[in-house]
Amino acid sequence: MPTLWSARTRLEDIKAAGNRVYDLVIIGGGITGAGIARECALRGLTFCLLDKNDFAFGTSSRSSKLFHGGLRYLASGEFGLVRESTSERNWLRCHFPNLVRPLGFVYPAYKKGKSRPLRVWLAVKLYDLLSEWFSEYKNYRKSRIFKAAFVEEFEPALTGEDPELGKIIMAGFYYDTNCDDARITVEIIKESLDYSGGNSTALNYTRVNGYLKNASGRVNGVLVKDELSRRIFEVSGRCVVSAAGIWTDEVLAAADYGEPRIYPTKGVHIVVPAERLGNQNAFSLISLDDRRFFFVLRRGRISIIGTTDTAYYPESKNLDEPWCSKEDCDYLLRTVNRMFPHAMLTYDDIISTYAGIRPLIRQEGAKHESDVSRRHEIFQTTDGVVAITGGKSTIHRLMAEDLLFYLVENKFLRQFAKPEFSRRGYSKQPFKVGLTRKEFDQIAAEKGLLETAHPEQIEYIYTQFGRGGIEILEEIKKNLEVGRPLLEGYPHCAAEVNYILEYENASKLIDVLSRRTEALWMIWHYKQPVLAEAVAAIMSSYYSWSKERKTAEIEAYLTHVYNNVRFLKQ
Repeated sequence: MPTLWSARTRLEDIKAAGNRVYDLVIIGGGITGAGIARECALRGLTFCLLDKNDFAFGTSSRSSKLFHGGLRYLASGEFGLVRESTSERNWLRCHFPNLVRPLGFVYPAYKKGKSRPLRVWLAVKLYDLLSEWFSEYKNYRKSRIFKAAFVEEFEPALTGEDPELGKIIMAGFYYDTNCDDARITVEIIKESLDYSGGNSTALNYTRVNGYLKNASGRVNGVLVKDELSRRIFEVSGRCVVSAAGIWTDEVLAAADYGEPRIYPTKGVHIVVPAERLGNQNAFSLISLDDRRFFFVLRRGRISIIGTTDTAYYPESKNLDEPWCSKEDCDYLLRTVNRMFPHAMLTYDDIISTYAGIRPLIRQEGAKHESDVSRRHEIFQTTDGVVAITGGKSTIHRLMAEDLLFYLVENKFLRQFAKPEFSRRGYSKQPFKVGLTRKEFDQIAAEKGLLETAHPEQIEYIYTQFGRGGIEILEEIKKNLEVGRPLLEGYPHCAAEVNYILEYENASKLIDVLSRRTEALWMIWHYKQPVLAEAVAAIMSSYYSWSKERKTAEIEAYLTHVYNNVRFLKQ
């Protein structure tokens, strides 16, 4: 049984947070902060995780939905980063199989340009070697090299020629993985709380407004404002850590550190029906505009196209609300329509879009946003706030491990209580909710649950919730009505929403539809009002919302939906 974790107990959790002294106070509830929480819990440390928005609100819910090694980083000689990323990717795929799933990539080689046959061959073979070299966790399958005629056969929708690079001569084929980035973040936090046995806390919608200091001027806590109840409270800890991503400079502004560290770049994705595009796998494409790489990713019934990579300095200084613009969309569609000529995608084919901001580290000499390294960095302010930023979601565990060892080595924390806690790689353990489909079906069959829902709905529940999906199916078995789709043609049901509200601390409608599920970007924008009304009705009953609160939640969510596609109306 999962540990109960509901917004119903929010005020009790806030009270508990104000009455304890934690080993770590973690600012930032994205995948990096979640990874730090898990490292703490597994190694016998307590934590209080705080985020001014919802968990995974920022980059951790707006990525390309990949855990990958970064094949393109080989060209810049970042072999260490690729090695780290691929080995972490393989561990995640082995121990989180329902949420981290193999995805085949086609990497075309052309007659001209940099992506020539020998270069592509060397890249995919080196990618294999770095992924498995002295690694316990192996690749899903070996990479392969396909002739152009075979590429045309298994990907007939792809044109065989680039206007500048010439014809496709051959293609490398390799595997990375797709994922639901926000769900993984939430599952990591849930597991961290479970391992902590009630001694740690995770709170969303809690803004850090300042720092507490001891007599010697060292930071030993934070001053927090609950954005929902407007209460002000203090949280004390032996160490305060910033894992705030793109908000790092903002978080450190109140500490003794004035040097800007973050170089924010915007990445945009557009979502279209897979049948319109016709791709069977994922592709690495080269933009016709600026010759940089981006992806076309098959994801069941939809395909994700992206990402862009542009400097982001909004006039409003608001990092919370990046949106896809007409220029962003046109940039992606120009190349896709040239390489998939039968698709001829238009704005009418766009299911949704989403935009995120990468927390890259400022780097002297980088000529283009894509040239900025994805390595992570740990540093501290003079008054004792330790920050980690940069990196990739794929290596969140490694980043968190590096941070904890930094804290111990620099005397912010005591030595780990047990010898095994001091071992590198100790946290490469299976996730509690992670199950293979065979294991899931076996448990479901023993409990008589396989006939409670449609096979496609069961597949969805398994993929998104793993072991937690058994609980959802058990509720449906007791009452078939809660298993009925809330929106025709889609798998979401009341039993799923009930599970989220009980175990995943979702305070707002947008938390459920944007980060606990992928409904925000997987469902056509014009169908969203029906689903929003149905889910808001369940939440209203669960939380005893007033009519005004329910209406406000629906309006806020649909405004977000509209902003994602507002350029379509222009």
